[in-house]
Amino acid sequence: MSPSRERILERLRAAPATLKELAQEMGLSRVAVYRHLSELLARGLIQAEVKRCPGKGRPYKVYRARDPEAPYARLCLEVVAHLEALFGPEGVARVLEKRNEEVCKTLSPELTGLPLREKAERLARYLQAEGYEAEVVEEEGGLYLIQHRCPKLALAGRYEVFCELELSLYRELLGLELRRESRIAGGQAACRYRLT
Repeated sequence: MSPSRERILERLRAAPATLKELAQEMGLSRVAVYRHLSELLARGLIQAEVKRCPGKGRPYKVYRARDPEAPYARLCLEVVAHLEALFGPEGVARVLEKRNEEVCKTLSPELTGLPLREKAERLARYLQAEGYEAEVVEEEGGLYLIQHRCPKLALAGRYEVFCELELSLYRELLGLELRRESRIAGGQAACRYRLT
């Protein structure tokens, strides 16, 4: 499945959306989104429901995921929304920071004393086990950590703190001030972190 199609499916796992909403959120043309939706419909991964416009206007379609992962994405979004309602955005950030601390405790000993490339490759392997499609590549004289898939896209699309704290985690684990050049939740094809 193409990265754009995967992003659309993950977005629909979180909540239903119209073609117009998806095009705006993904940063793609309506024609491109329509093609992706047609393929997802043909594969039985999504369904479309025709809705009538209140008052005058043409009917429109609302798309929703049909695959078995959809309830889990919705559950995660609901839990984060409840955390935010109870404890504010700072509470959500504190929960995610605590998770980062646990990841650091686990991974830091494995990375200590290694050259940067080897550290990054071990981090990429960890991310792959967590559901990312991560790799380390050399491009144009720089070293990059690239994620082609984001298992928390539905959350990151609504709560930017997920991406902010991911960047903080990678900086701490790799011991450098890396820079994120693109992110899937921002509509790009991959999350790209420049390491050198």
